[in-house]
Amino acid sequence: MFSLCYAFLAVSLLNSLHDFHVSSCDEKCADKPVFTPSRLVVKFGDPTSATCLACQHTCPNDLYGLENSMGNATKNGTTISWEVDSLTEWDTSPMCYYTDNDDNQCCSTLPVTVYQPPKNVSFSFLNHAGPMTAGHLYTLQCHVQEVAPVGNLNVTFYRGQTELHRLQSNNTEKTPVNETFTLDITPSKEDDGGQYWCEAKLDLGPEGPQTPPVVESGKLTATVYYEPQLKESSHPDLITITEGDRLQLNCSAVGNPSPSYNWMLPSASGSPFSGDILTIESVTLEHKGQYTCSVHNNIGTVTVKFNVDVKDENCADKPVFTPSRLVVKFGDPTSAKCLVCQHTCPNEVFGLENSVGNATKNGTTISWEVDSLTEWDIDAIQCYYADNADNQCCSTLPITVYQPPKNVSFSFLNHAGSMTAGHQYTLQCNVQEVAPVGKLNVIFYRGQTELHRLQSNNTEKTPVTETFTLDITPSKEDDGGQYWCEAKLDLGPEGPQTPPVVESGKLTATVYYEPQLKGSTHPDLITLTEGDRLQLNCSAVGNPSPSYNWTLPSASGSPFSGDILTIESVTSVDEGQYICSVHNTLGTVPMKFNVVVQGLQLTTATPNRSTSSLLIHRFTMCLMLLFFALV
Repeated sequence: MFSLCYAFLAVSLLNSLHDFHVSSCDEKCADKPVFTPSRLVVKFGDPTSATCLACQHTCPNDLYGLENSMGNATKNGTTISWEVDSLTEWDTSPMCYYTDNDDNQCCSTLPVTVYQPPKNVSFSFLNHAGPMTAGHLYTLQCHVQEVAPVGNLNVTFYRGQTELHRLQSNNTEKTPVNETFTLDITPSKEDDGGQYWCEAKLDLGPEGPQTPPVVESGKLTATVYYEPQLKESSHPDLITITEGDRLQLNCSAVGNPSPSYNWMLPSASGSPFSGDILTIESVTLEHKGQYTCSVHNNIGTVTVKFNVDVKDENCADKPVFTPSRLVVKFGDPTSAKCLVCQHTCPNEVFGLENSVGNATKNGTTISWEVDSLTEWDIDAIQCYYADNADNQCCSTLPITVYQPPKNVSFSFLNHAGSMTAGHQYTLQCNVQEVAPVGKLNVIFYRGQTELHRLQSNNTEKTPVTETFTLDITPSKEDDGGQYWCEAKLDLGPEGPQTPPVVESGKLTATVYYEPQLKGSTHPDLITLTEGDRLQLNCSAVGNPSPSYNWTLPSASGSPFSGDILTIESVTSVDEGQYICSVHNTLGTVPMKFNVVVQGLQLTTATPNRSTSSLLIHRFTMCLMLLFFALV
């Protein structure tokens, strides 16, 4: 019993001396130990070293040394050298100390920062995919994986090369952690097409590496939707034009999505129109009135009004064509009649001006016929007469010569293969040898859903080949969808009853997108009893198909790479945190499960204060036994 007490006293004294080094430093020490260098910054796993001059002069006794949790310390007089071949502790602070003749302890601590650059930095929008809307609030997020110490990390958000904001973590954790940084933005139309991204940079001070570790995320090209904005100012003034002149009204606008146009015309002015520039080659009195152009997309609508006044030629009895307008396929026959005077012509000065075909008179009626109309830009057929005062009255027959597209092809502009969700791509529809192209409507489709309708500004009357484009930003829902286009000549009521429509072939889209978990996360504790079955579901969808990587509690078993982890009968070693990392080439999504296994017979360590009390009690008992033995 006495030998056990002696042993216990010896161990207790040694432990108390050790504790004394840690807890009783004299902060007012005039001659403190000095470390060289005064601070260390070391990459995890790298070697490092430092020296400590325990006393500036002569140490008063031999009670000096270096407390360290790892590495080797060697003394050379009052200089102590500390070396570590591979620093693999995240929280270490060597302490150099000595004790003077009055039992006062002087000590200095060497601050050691152990760092690890981010293993990966990913960038995304929080709870959002696809286009944004100007003026709305969105949140950027920058996810930094396995970096230490996170408190030294600067995360910078960018749009293009413009720095938007810089953030720093409040987390004091020294071991590697994952952390997500967020920034709210309100985009405008100027941000459309801009690239958003972030970078993570460890700021380790002058003792750190000369080139601080910087890791950049990928870049996301933003598509910002905004309402139409007119390219030109409105026309509040009256537009005055004379019969027979050419009228052109410009309603062009920019917007995203590309705007559509809808015109409200004077009641008798002609067929509906849906382009940005309305052209009437030869106006009549019927074209007088207000023209309202409504420019719209799914964000908003802008309206512009044109007030048109048409001056007549002081003719009370104008010639009348039947029909009043001709629409003819190139090469087809056509004909029309003109009643020169409603009543009796005042003289024989009347006729029909025409560049093609034959005209025959029957009284004051003139018949015009063409066996094959092979002129694209035919001069308007004009019917006229002169009154007794030599004033000429005339009417013009508008003629549209058309040719349906010979071919329509569909493709992606400067792109082949798979697309990436959230990135912008351009569809193109190539229409070959169509006339007049100004009457052509081109419609883009995904499946049977109309995406957008476009019309050319080209006023060429002969056949041309023209390419129409549409920007899209696909999402994961578009994977497997078929994109195509159709070209349709809008020739009005005088055109063929079945308007010429030509469709392109269809392209099936492959859209790559980052993994998305099928189920919800598990923030709550999963509690099981020993022997129960554990099943953790980390299933996700993604394109390419995601892979799975599990980080298991240290003693829980062999590595696993499936989407559902199953342990048929859990034991105490299966308790802890399970981290499932779901990844493909576009991103990574982590999922954590915290598992507790009940029914374990564990001996829990007594808190430090209780341990100290127990040691004091045992120490007192041993002293009492020794005292009685000596007496």
